Amino acid sequence: MDIVWTIVLGLANALIVGVLVRRLISVGTGALRNTLVSIVMGLSIWPVSLQAFEMLQIVQRGPLPFLGMSFPAAMVFLLLFAWFIAIQLYVMLAIELVLPSGSFSQAARRASRLPTWYRRVRRIGEIQNLLIRYGLRRYLRPRIPTSIRVTVSMREIAHTTAQALAAAGVTFVKLGQFVATRADMIPSEFVEEFSALQSEVPPVPLSEVRPVIERTWGAPIEDVCAEFDDTPLAAASVAQVHRAVLHTGEEVVVKVQRPNLRRQVRADSDILMVLAERFERTASWARGIGLTGIVRGFLDSLAEELDYRGEIRQTRALRADLESRPRSLVRIPMVHEQLSGREVIVMERMPGRPLSRGEEVLGGLSTLARAEMAEALFVVVARQMLEAGVFHADLHAGNIMVSDAARIGLIDFGAVGRLDSRDRHDVLQLLLAFEQQNSLAATNAVIDLFGMQPGIDLRHVQREVGQIMLKYDGGVSSAAAGSDGGAASGFFSELLTFILDNGFTMPAAVAQAFRAITTLEDSLRRLDPSADLLGMVRAHGRGLLAESRSLRDALRRSLLYANATGPVVANFPVELSRVVKHLQDGTLDIGTSGLNIDLIRTLVRTVVDQLVQVVLATALVLAGVIMMAFDFGPPLAHGLTIFTYFGAWVLLGGMILAAIVLAPALRDRRADALVALE
Repeated sequence: MDIVWTIVLGLANALIVGVLVRRLISVGTGALRNTLVSIVMGLSIWPVSLQAFEMLQIVQRGPLPFLGMSFPAAMVFLLLFAWFIAIQLYVMLAIELVLPSGSFSQAARRASRLPTWYRRVRRIGEIQNLLIRYGLRRYLRPRIPTSIRVTVSMREIAHTTAQALAAAGVTFVKLGQFVATRADMIPSEFVEEFSALQSEVPPVPLSEVRPVIERTWGAPIEDVCAEFDDTPLAAASVAQVHRAVLHTGEEVVVKVQRPNLRRQVRADSDILMVLAERFERTASWARGIGLTGIVRGFLDSLAEELDYRGEIRQTRALRADLESRPRSLVRIPMVHEQLSGREVIVMERMPGRPLSRGEEVLGGLSTLARAEMAEALFVVVARQMLEAGVFHADLHAGNIMVSDAARIGLIDFGAVGRLDSRDRHDVLQLLLAFEQQNSLAATNAVIDLFGMQPGIDLRHVQREVGQIMLKYDGGVSSAAAGSDGGAASGFFSELLTFILDNGFTMPAAVAQAFRAITTLEDSLRRLDPSADLLGMVRAHGRGLLAESRSLRDALRRSLLYANATGPVVANFPVELSRVVKHLQDGTLDIGTSGLNIDLIRTLVRTVVDQLVQVVLATALVLAGVIMMAFDFGPPLAHGLTIFTYFGAWVLLGGMILAAIVLAPALRDRRADALVALE
């Protein structure tokens, strides 16, 4: 019977103690650990109390606990009960110190991630094998041996790195292409090699991509197409293109993503983010350029590019803009949106061949026809970039179709650039200034594009820009450009080098526009070896500038500005009157930027409160010890005086207050531990 009542009393005490502990502190009170510790402590209270009664020679009357309990027994029991609460507080804090809350759940989550961890390790092993195969591991060392620096050029390293990226798969191919747009990050040799990075891989059988196509169409291929070529026209690491004929008789191309591509991209993206975060924690250069943000931006753009619905919208918008300008030699294919989706695009087939393999087609055209094609291509791209602000950002020769009828088709709008109105105006002004050899206008455009750096010498900038323009002026341009590109390519290459050497910041959108211009010039020269991009700027630049500054657009911008600033202007007299009144009263208060008074007040209050609690806890502990040391006063039980008894209560109060002060520090530690585990 005593055992039963002991268990019942212990469970009741466990409930009371557990609730009180959770109310006193907010750490170390996970449901499982708190329940277990409370049961152990609760079941121990009554047996310990009986032992204390025996030591103090207190007689426990009555067959049941609490019934008929003497006054000394009740007083001792209350003291022990309170001390058990304090003991449990420190037990929970000790457990929290050794094993922070959430450790088990974090361990369980980590165990569930083992398959992902295994795939990551395996993929990292594959990448390391590629580094070894292409001889790149030695360049990852902190310092490159002198012999290597002497015998291996930067161009060779860039070329080998591009080959390794191409072999590593779609994520790293796209990474190389993305990095090529950031001339502010890497040397020019890497920019050139990565800009030409393409991923030609063997096609997968139709049986592997058929489920992707039919899932998008919601019907078998035979129900939609009268013909469908099993062998693709082209294949890359992202997708492959098949020729087909619809039942309506229209010839189309079907661009379909490779199966399981997204899974591979997700795995590689996870690896890139882990590496970026690790570099940013350990390397100052990574923190300086914000490597994690750059990688996250690349992964976001890659995810957008792999969703063909964005490419469908971009193709439709650029086609609509082109159709509003009749009699153009350039065409953009029509997309069959009802047959297209996230992983499949169906569009009309452009006649002819890609410019990269169009020597036979171009050889059958007259010089005049080729010149007209080059000029038409320039005008279309210039209007996209400088008027609409949305332009084809990957105009390499593989994305330009040429036909026997002297017509051009633009394909693959997965990568587009976007320039706001101010950047569009500055890019055009820079081209016009280059054409007219006006270094002052070019300098103004450069400063507006890239920002004004502290301590910059404007005359020095103007002089250097002028020297670069003179190097590529007029008849000298061809010689200066050499065989690698035209005058515009050379100008932009040297201008970028100058900009980066002088600490200017390169916006990603502007870098993409510069790269598109240099890529366009290469394609123009393939169409017409005598093509002069600057001559085209001279012929069409003022017309483009006039169109971008049309009276209607100026009026619309003026109305928008007036609507935005009207309320501010209307309220200005009232605000000015308030300022004058405060000046007259001597109550003008000028705030300090970045100074949060409320935050400082809260911080000071918190620090003062904790300091007062620490002082009070220390005082209570010392007072309790002193009171217990002086053994005088009326006896409460054998060997226990009233002064000693109340000293134990004072000491208990100090211990509990100390635990409450200690708890927030452990709470902060737990938060840091959880972040580290994540």
